[in-house]
Amino acid sequence: MPATTDDLEATRLRIYALQDGAMRAQALAFCLRSGIFERLSSGPSTPDELGLAPRVAPALLAFLTSQGLAERDEQGRFRATPATEAFLVRSSPRFAGGRSLLFQGFHEQIGRLGEALRSGKPLTEAGQADLFGGFDDEDRRWFAEGMLANAISGAEHLLCEVDVAPFRRLLDVGGSSGGYTLALLEAHPSLEATIFDLPAMRPFAEERITEHGLGGRCHFVAGSFFDDPLPRGHDILLLANILHDWETPECRRILAACHDAIEPGGTIVVVEPMLTEDLTGPDHASVSGLTMAMLGGENRTQSRIGELLEEAGFGDVSRSAIGEQNSVVTARKAGGGS
Repeated sequence: MPATTDDLEATRLRIYALQDGAMRAQALAFCLRSGIFERLSSGPSTPDELGLAPRVAPALLAFLTSQGLAERDEQGRFRATPATEAFLVRSSPRFAGGRSLLFQGFHEQIGRLGEALRSGKPLTEAGQADLFGGFDDEDRRWFAEGMLANAISGAEHLLCEVDVAPFRRLLDVGGSSGGYTLALLEAHPSLEATIFDLPAMRPFAEERITEHGLGGRCHFVAGSFFDDPLPRGHDILLLANILHDWETPECRRILAACHDAIEPGGTIVVVEPMLTEDLTGPDHASVSGLTMAMLGGENRTQSRIGELLEEAGFGDVSRSAIGEQNSVVTARKAGGGS
């Protein structure tokens, strides 16, 4: 069926939104850093009360309102919407703003995306390691909060796809501040867990563990999955948003370490944005894949992840349905009386 005039017009406006996406992202980051969402959440406010300069206030407030992030009352004051309260106010348990600020942290690199797409290579030889190595303490906090935002919704999806009840001990490799682990522990009171990540992530993870009152069932072990042996004694191992950070040789090293560490008969769970087999989407995974192309990783299909797991010695590969944000592939290590 040929496209209608209305369809073409909608597509034209979608193209406009793609073209000015950097402006949208930077405006959102400004509102997060300046506390505007907290002020909108505290009650209806005038532009003056929000601390906005008169010349820019109309455009910014119109932008926020058109995006469903603010609403205007009959007195001409503005307040937060339920979505803003849930996802953009920093005190919210579902705060997703850290992810926005994470992208702002490599805004300059995004401007060079074309180089990576032309060459097929990451912008720097060290890839993701270059990014993480350049973080200061504040960058690490924003990164941890960004990963926590991903993990909160990702853990909800994971709990629907994987039955964690039969397992005793979870190893969350590269678990950051523990968003996945803490959700799984709260859903399964008999489960114990270890979060393994770089030493710089320890204070953020232990802060979250304490906040959730899970210090008796969860502890943090510092190390690098490239340089240090993974903790042993776990029958389920989680790789959440890890493999897509790295090129294939590094993924093979990570999976070899995982296979070596997990108990015989144990299950490995890979959860991250994955592409459809016919490369037609989904939207989030495709855009995330462009980020990975720039930084040195790769968003893969489920079948490709399954191949990497089998190369590492795992079997019984199982796939979930492709999700809008994340998808899940699981596999088992032989042994354990199975």
